[in-house]
Amino acid sequence: MHARKILQSAAVLALSAALTLPAGPAQAAAGPNTDFNGDGYNDLAVGSPSYPGYPGTKNSGLVAVLFGGPDGLTYNRHIIRPAPGCTAGGLPCEAWGVNLSAADVDADGRTDLISRGHYDLQVDSWTSQGTATIERRVYGHRTAPWRLMSGQFDDQPGTDIVGPTRGGYWFSVGGWYNRSANLLFTDFADDSYLTKETSAASGDLDGDGKLEIAVVAGRHSGAGELGPHLWLIDDPHRPQVQLTTLGSPSTCTSPPSYGQGCPKADSEVAMGNVNGDGHDDLVMLTPSTASLQVWYGRATGPSSAPGYTVDLSSLATSAELGPGLAVGDVNGDGWAEIVIGASKATVSGHSEAGAVMVIPGSATGPVIKRAQLVTQDGIGPVGGTALADPIAEQSKPGDRFGQAITITDLTGDGKGEVIVGAPAKNGGSGMLAVLFGSATGVLTSTAQAIHPSRYGLNSTQAYFGGVLLK
Repeated sequence: MHARKILQSAAVLALSAALTLPAGPAQAAAGPNTDFNGDGYNDLAVGSPSYPGYPGTKNSGLVAVLFGGPDGLTYNRHIIRPAPGCTAGGLPCEAWGVNLSAADVDADGRTDLISRGHYDLQVDSWTSQGTATIERRVYGHRTAPWRLMSGQFDDQPGTDIVGPTRGGYWFSVGGWYNRSANLLFTDFADDSYLTKETSAASGDLDGDGKLEIAVVAGRHSGAGELGPHLWLIDDPHRPQVQLTTLGSPSTCTSPPSYGQGCPKADSEVAMGNVNGDGHDDLVMLTPSTASLQVWYGRATGPSSAPGYTVDLSSLATSAELGPGLAVGDVNGDGWAEIVIGASKATVSGHSEAGAVMVIPGSATGPVIKRAQLVTQDGIGPVGGTALADPIAEQSKPGDRFGQAITITDLTGDGKGEVIVGAPAKNGGSGMLAVLFGSATGVLTSTAQAIHPSRYGLNSTQAYFGGVLLK
């Protein structure tokens, strides 16, 4: 028999008005191209920065590339890990897989994997001849992009590898532009001294073909008020980087009100096309206020205020929410779903077993009343009883199901799979759950439960599923 399911208050139905779903979204958003081996199916990269190294080495970490197919993740995999004796700047290589990104770095028409450790970064490329590391960069621990992002960020040809970088007491944005060998950071236009970067995401909000960066960070000094801010950065390569403020302490009310951005130190951001208009939208989850906010993209850039705000406290407590957050089209209708993790949620009496909520998108934004609640014990409507249990596992205390989430179309059917990490499961070895996309949302008849032992990874220090490529 199945364990008792989470029951959520029916009051969630009052969180949003009834929304109609007009046809004709401008653009689907099933997820990025992560087909590394060129077989027509997207693949998944999983970072395991705490994985033990070879005998006599530190916990040097690794990256497992798991290949997709018509039935989901296959048994085929490629493991990237430091070789014995690997050093970076005179220090042992460690924490490989702490951050991941993907882009066509060498302009050969095929997606490459970018992964970093504490002191180094490398780009791996797949060709018909096999896999090769085409770039390797060594840097100091305090000059590494904390969140890897890759793609076209400036107006010059070539792939950029950039991200927010956290130093001892400072924060900046920069990296390698257009395959340059030089690491470049530019100053902020208002001479701000920023610190405590907590989350970042990239996407094309204005539809100009270049990516923007959204980042949650604290302002320590400089022009403006102190405290957590949500900033939008357009072209971080430009001298004197411009910061567009979308939220700050002065825009916060309690509880968060419609039309006001309210970033906190625990806010998480992601991007995707929620309303199907061809522009990415900026989504922010703030666990401490149990709120979800969306800034809609448009040709002139997003409005300074969110176009959608909702109180999530009827779905989960603030202590349960986060940090998992992903945006992508699960049902193939052209409107991206928002998937929220509640990794510390109590499920079937088990503390911190974890759950995720899949919130459909529409032409008018998220549709909270049609959300699905997913645990290892079942799937069903929020506020109701689970109707099916496709995951061949049960919730256990401390699993942290929903700690990390990504949405990728592994099967090639135009519908994104929701891939959920439970990194603390089975004593820390971890697990992935692949929830298949379907026309009605997450498929309730079948799912994949992926254990690292399937790929020869048997350490209880793997925390498999804690870092996922987005």
